[in-house]
Amino acid sequence: MISRFLALTLAVSVAGAVGATGPAHAASAGARPKALAGTSAKPYDFNGDGYADLAFGSPYGTVGGLTSAGFVTIVPGSASGPVTSGKVTLSQSTAGVPGASEAGDHFGWALTSLDIDQDGYADLLVGAPDEDTTDGTDAGAEWIFWGTPTGLTGAVSQSRNEPSNGTEGPAAGHRFGASMAEGDIDGDGYTDWITTAPGAAFFWYTTTNPVDGVRAAAAKKFPASVHGTRLRPKSGGKAVSAAAASSMSYFPAIADVNGDGAGDIVMGFQNPDATDPADRSGFEVLPSSSDGSLPIATVSTTITSLTTGDFNGDGADDVAVGDSGETGGTGGHVQIWPGDASLSLSTSTTITQDTAGVPGTGVAGDRFGYSVAAGDFNGDGKDDLVAGVPYRTVSSQAIAGEAIALYGGTDGLSGTGSQAFSQSTAGVDGAAEANDEFGWTVSVLDVNHDGRGDLIAGAPKENGTDGAVSVLPGTSTQVTGTGSWTFGAGTLGVTGLDAQIGVRTGRTG
Repeated sequence: MISRFLALTLAVSVAGAVGATGPAHAASAGARPKALAGTSAKPYDFNGDGYADLAFGSPYGTVGGLTSAGFVTIVPGSASGPVTSGKVTLSQSTAGVPGASEAGDHFGWALTSLDIDQDGYADLLVGAPDEDTTDGTDAGAEWIFWGTPTGLTGAVSQSRNEPSNGTEGPAAGHRFGASMAEGDIDGDGYTDWITTAPGAAFFWYTTTNPVDGVRAAAAKKFPASVHGTRLRPKSGGKAVSAAAASSMSYFPAIADVNGDGAGDIVMGFQNPDATDPADRSGFEVLPSSSDGSLPIATVSTTITSLTTGDFNGDGADDVAVGDSGETGGTGGHVQIWPGDASLSLSTSTTITQDTAGVPGTGVAGDRFGYSVAAGDFNGDGKDDLVAGVPYRTVSSQAIAGEAIALYGGTDGLSGTGSQAFSQSTAGVDGAAEANDEFGWTVSVLDVNHDGRGDLIAGAPKENGTDGAVSVLPGTSTQVTGTGSWTFGAGTLGVTGLDAQIGVRTGRTG
């Protein structure tokens, strides 16, 4: 297993060393930060009106004729659902945004949101892992867009290249900004975030507090409390070289897996180049216990996606991993490890399309679990899970895709009461078509502010490479297609730009 030492109190800190360096040039309901004096906005509520807004990354999108420069589209939420007339598109060509759009930057590859300065307006973080910087080709960078009463604009946005601590630092091929996650790592009530640099087998986490957040906003700089660690294999603790990490992928989350009130770092990984098969894929939980009493918990397993949520309602977040391959069940599977005080991760439950209660039958190549996300659809206090099945045949249409909602309970997730949704579901606009890939990405946000999570599923190959997204509301009992919203590139004004709306969706975690 991969075993690296990380106690958050001993992690390398480069506080004060990172500023708004302009470039020279892609899921958890746990460890949510406390609302302080009513000022902290929930993730993705960019205008502070109480409704989560939608954020879609289009990393392959064309900007000013530059292919795969990338852009992000924002759609405000409201009591009646997403307000497409209020859409905003952001890119490096937007006025006020540092840098310039370049072919192959993949701006919008990763997204996450938190209220850094605790001003009641959520902020948006955007990664462009193939941004060329003074540190080299594909060194990568990230941007922050500050929330305001009128939402997001390019004004006063900032960018940051990969940090450095003197011995570890940025370089060509690190792909800083490839994935992100938000949550309260240290249990102080303020949201923090992770940004990965998979080309270096390294990730950075930035911790925030109200003073640093306000200072950062006033100075138009990122918060300065940045920490980092490199992935290490089990043999001798020797750091993985950048060359050995050339094909690595990370799946980060922040969640309270041991139930102590502070978020733990959950890091899924794929490292096909690892010599030891046990090091090639799996996840680790890096506990935030201040006394260092809990060791890093490591699980070796195949992985395509990862999220976290308290599916059994016991106060400790559980880890759910999707594997769209055929190793754990025909057509893919989802595996869930319950959290507990000792981080034992000793047992797990596997759900496939052949599990009792799950609609349909497993078919090789369906890719069940290609994407996963967690949230409480019915407001019962236990998290539920949505699993994307983007290659599922629906209404005789190959690779039309669907998303399956699985519900939590006292015993955790099961197939009982689960539902399958697609563009052939009653109430969902559009029609299932071959190669739409509905369910390529999934997320859960409360778009209409009714206290229940809404299921969001992307179909990035709708109408070729235009893409579309469907938002299905949660109710007091279950998710429903009735009253759902579906919109695509035409509605968002990005037709013909390889937008692939739904290939990246903003999510919590």
